[in-house]
Amino acid sequence: MHNLFAQAGNSDLVKLLKKESFKRVYKEMLAAPDSFLPLTFPSDIEPWSGEKPKGPGDFLAESLVLPSLPQVQTQLQEIIDNPESTINDLAEIISREPKLATAVLRLANSGLYKVKGKIETPSKAVELLGFEKAGGLALGTASLSLFKRSDEAVLDLEKFWKHSIACGVVAQEIAVTAGLGDPERFFAGGLIHDVGLHVIFESDYSMAVELYKLARSDGYSLYKAEQEMLGFNHASLGGFLLKEWKFPRQLIAAAWGHHNPRKVKTDPDAMVIHVADFIAQALGYELGISPVIGFIDRTAWEKIGITAEQVIELLPDIRRLIDDVFLILEK
Repeated sequence: MHNLFAQAGNSDLVKLLKKESFKRVYKEMLAAPDSFLPLTFPSDIEPWSGEKPKGPGDFLAESLVLPSLPQVQTQLQEIIDNPESTINDLAEIISREPKLATAVLRLANSGLYKVKGKIETPSKAVELLGFEKAGGLALGTASLSLFKRSDEAVLDLEKFWKHSIACGVVAQEIAVTAGLGDPERFFAGGLIHDVGLHVIFESDYSMAVELYKLARSDGYSLYKAEQEMLGFNHASLGGFLLKEWKFPRQLIAAAWGHHNPRKVKTDPDAMVIHVADFIAQALGYELGISPVIGFIDRTAWEKIGITAEQVIELLPDIRRLIDDVFLILEK
């Protein structure tokens, strides 16, 4: 617990999350103590070269496992960005992709969205949810197809998925409570905010092992370890990558600024995803890399304009929604 909140400060929100985390960690240590042990690696792993790239662009140019953007995602973006697109255009794209259509239908009928009656077709889902809501939902769902696991992996993909989903759900509930509008945008931002982290850990196994070990060092967060080893962090890489892929501006901002929301001063997306990322980790939806979860930027928290008590009141629904959405999207 000391390590977990070592950099978190002592705000009202942190105090309340510490209480929640203590109860969770106590139960988990009794039920599954081995889950708290660090990973072990073969002794014959070749050491990483130690050569720092010049920046995210240089790193991506050298990466051999850079995920390609699915065609359906490109088509979704074109429709969402086109002011002349209609609900029928969006429904047609969703209907053509069975996995996407199934996920959107399940999500539309879940507790995540308060819709009267059962939605039975993708076109009905789009009609009832509306263009922006269905578009954000589809884009976030399609984004998860980017995250695939190699045979050798340091990053636990199940934990990564759960953290991404948890961040999306928390971000959406914060947006609703704060009256920020378009909560689906924040849900999609949470789902995709760590794309840069996935790319880093899947790019070079030796580098990933050394990064993991450094992030487990005393007082290190993953963010600090990345900066020291690479000269940049996964948030900068994710923002760069999403910009290259021509993602919507808000999703770029959410990825780019989720560890330093002051980079994106005029946009609430980075602030909300920053806070949601911290809350998700404090609730146990962490990545299994660093035992330190970082800090909450005070300015970002204050600008969102909700109280710590409001967040704690949301937790039962948030936990239920995370479990529901994970079961839906992992199928």
